[in-house]
Amino acid sequence: MSTWLLLVLGTLAGLHAATWGGFKDSPFEGFRPSSFVRSVALAIACAVLVGMSGLVADPSDLLVALGVCYAGERLVTEWWKAILREDRQAAYSIPMRLALRGRPVDARIPRYAVGVLVAGGLVAAFALADQVEHGSAPLPWWARTAVAGIGGWLTAVGGAWKDAPVEGFELAKFFRSPAVATVWGVVLLPSSVSLSVLVVAAGGMSVLTIETYKTFLAGGPPGKFAGKPAPYDVGAARTWCRRVHGSLYCVLVVALGTVALHRAGAESTGSLAGRAAVLAVLVWASVWAALVLAPPKSATVEESCGPGPTVGPPRRLSDADIRGASG
Repeated sequence: MSTWLLLVLGTLAGLHAATWGGFKDSPFEGFRPSSFVRSVALAIACAVLVGMSGLVADPSDLLVALGVCYAGERLVTEWWKAILREDRQAAYSIPMRLALRGRPVDARIPRYAVGVLVAGGLVAAFALADQVEHGSAPLPWWARTAVAGIGGWLTAVGGAWKDAPVEGFELAKFFRSPAVATVWGVVLLPSSVSLSVLVVAAGGMSVLTIETYKTFLAGGPPGKFAGKPAPYDVGAARTWCRRVHGSLYCVLVVALGTVALHRAGAESTGSLAGRAAVLAVLVWASVWAALVLAPPKSATVEESCGPGPTVGPPRRLSDADIRGASG
């Protein structure tokens, strides 16, 4: 895979993470250009590492490379927030720092030690899994699909560790990440990458999908700011984040369509499963783009994200509101 294509994918992954983060958090902490740029820079750095390591070599494995870049950016960002960042935890409803039973671990040495163990464990597990895979017989498709969902299970466990002591354990929320990651494992299964890379890519695409849904489609304030005031009037910044975020799915559609047309013109057009997977993703990305970019319906409300000034456009009354007022 060419360096330029990897850089484009890294930028795409970084902008995706930066725009949903900016849209969701800015009413509570203001729009932070440094956080926005950080996500983009980290994702581009991950893309460079992917190119240097040769983890994804085939240009047709575009989605795999995107997923790996996204997973890398998210892992580094969340590790930094939990282990290294020093900020006031009282600003959050759910601690962003490493916590035990909902209580932040403020002592630096234990926190840093856990951070080293977690980072080292993830790297060692990836390397070990890669070695085991190369030294054993290939797994059947159903076993590869099940293994591909491991990234989603790790995401679910990490989320439950952080959120459950405060919000309570939600069964549907816990199984959401594994389910979506497994679906992405099915989609990415025809790729030519190793199973360990597939696990990372499926996990990254799972987070990408769920964060778009939670931020732009499901609505409501983020859990970490539940019950907190939203003092910042950032309607223009949120509108810009929404438009950029939706446009990124349009870019993904164009990129996937270009790859599909290129493969169709080649002598070997790939497996039927591979072509079906690309078609499914094209449909999904097109629908996601339309839903994110669509203006609010006339009968719905742009909700405030908490006590304090209303964020976004003024509230528009539905027909039911008007009938209630006149009655």
